[in-house]
Amino acid sequence: MYPWFEPLFAQLDNSFAQQHGHHALLFKSDAGLGSEQLLTALAQGLLCLEKPGLQACGKCQNCGLFHAESHPDFHCLQVQEGKNIGIDQVRELIGSLQQYARQDGNKVVYIPTLERLSEAAANALLKTLEEPSDRTYFLLLADLSAALMPTIYSRCQVWTLTAPPQPQVKAWLQQQIAVQETDIETALRINYNRPLATLNALQKGWLDLRKQFLRQFWLFQQNRAPEPFMKQFAFDDDVLLQRQLNWLTAFFSDCLKCRLQIRQGWINQDIANGIEQFSRLFSQTALLHANDLLRQLRRDLTQINAVNQELMVLDFLTKLITDVFEV
Repeated sequence: MYPWFEPLFAQLDNSFAQQHGHHALLFKSDAGLGSEQLLTALAQGLLCLEKPGLQACGKCQNCGLFHAESHPDFHCLQVQEGKNIGIDQVRELIGSLQQYARQDGNKVVYIPTLERLSEAAANALLKTLEEPSDRTYFLLLADLSAALMPTIYSRCQVWTLTAPPQPQVKAWLQQQIAVQETDIETALRINYNRPLATLNALQKGWLDLRKQFLRQFWLFQQNRAPEPFMKQFAFDDDVLLQRQLNWLTAFFSDCLKCRLQIRQGWINQDIANGIEQFSRLFSQTALLHANDLLRQLRRDLTQINAVNQELMVLDFLTKLITDVFEV
């Protein structure tokens, strides 16, 4: 159990031990926290019958089946790549829940990407959430920014999972990886204190990659040629591509703060000189427009086919030249 989840797990464990646990727990979570581990522990605790509450024994038949990913009363609705969770999947789930538990205990439904339910699937799930069969529990995980149907909220106990305090994350990271303290602090700022996202960045050497990426962006601003900078984007790696867009977002944000003479809250403190030089080149209005263009690009990239990603980024860079750099 990650240490930042231990207090919440203990709170939920106590509620269930006293027979006050809610049948549907909805967790709205920021990315990079390891929230899946928390829900997995809750699922195992609900299926283990050896202890009260949610503390699984780890030794019984139910725990063995769960670890082997073959527990007949554990139902996980996984999204297929590029698709939403459809109504047929939910109908199949509902049919399974109407049967008796195979292990004579609880039945647990885990949906790790609740925001990917189609509207029809969400509506089909609502009735079961409202009137579940006996000893049936739902563990639902959704992105923090996801817009869910209000009726789903009303049927669940909702918990919000956000990044833990920086000192706690920093102490944990120092136990996980041997790097300079300044690198940990920089990675924490870039990843907004999200522990697993920060650890991943440090393990993959993304701090150096970020500096190289922003250095190439500076050259792009100088030569106004998008094609060489296009080669820096990781179109074959969605995770890294999102990180690169995060780097640009933080860069523009810091430049705007510098232009407004705000000296606190900079993400890119390690490249402050570059931020100051870049911000002097453009007006506040131009930097705001650059931010708007980048936000639009990020929205578009979540809604289009991956084949068109390069065209969308090229269009964004072209607009930076015409609407920001040359104004």
